[in-house]
Amino acid sequence: MKKGITSYIKGTLLSLLVVTATINAEELNTSFSTVKLKNFQKRIYTEKQSKYVLSSSDPNFSLPNTPFQNVLNKTTRNQKYYLTLIAGNIVQKRRENFSAFLQNTRFLNTSSEEIIRLKKKFTGSRRIISDISHFVYNHIINKKPGIPIISAKHILKHRSGDCTEHAILTISLLRSLKIPARAAVGMILSRNFDGLRDVFVFHMWAEAYSKDRWVLVDSTRPDMHQPNRYITFSYHHLKTEMPLSYLKSISAIKNLTVEYLNE
Repeated sequence: MKKGITSYIKGTLLSLLVVTATINAEELNTSFSTVKLKNFQKRIYTEKQSKYVLSSSDPNFSLPNTPFQNVLNKTTRNQKYYLTLIAGNIVQKRRENFSAFLQNTRFLNTSSEEIIRLKKKFTGSRRIISDISHFVYNHIINKKPGIPIISAKHILKHRSGDCTEHAILTISLLRSLKIPARAAVGMILSRNFDGLRDVFVFHMWAEAYSKDRWVLVDSTRPDMHQPNRYITFSYHHLKTEMPLSYLKSISAIKNLTVEYLNE
């Protein structure tokens, strides 16, 4: 298969996976972008931590431990594989190697004239992460789904995109200002999405390291601090459209179900 066709298919698959939960994607079949939450309880929207059970038909199904989720156990029943996890603010490790989260990449363009010029806008800010998140939210005026993954300087210029573009531009600006940042791919519990209520929607967002801890940064909804509504499948290094580690983790998520544990 020719390189250009392969790139297009990969980009399209990624766009289908990480449709933002903030836009009314009428042209998309919601069964491909949402997962119903079983045993939904209203208190999820106010509690600091939530416990979920996720299941898949793939024996390789797994989820990472992150600063915002802790996998408690994995069990098998009737050829289905179950993971129990707590989502929310988790006790974080103090020592990490941040060099990978400061790198420039093909999609981040931190050394480009456009990003260098823009980052000066935030120099000296007392709320730099929040200011960047609000800027990205307001700058991307065409909340358009289904765009194959594109570079930060193109996002800056064309001002269109879904959660993927919000995350990429946010991470580009953070790294350009020497703030470690990375892209997380997974799901967010959304109150409303394309006529559905209280469903998990496939999503991408950022994490930034500030004041000795990771903070969740979702520029599709600036200043929303509810990490218990997010479930991470994988991190994306933003060097290629579909990194191998990302593909492995995503390919194991088949016939996915999510249930809230009311304990």
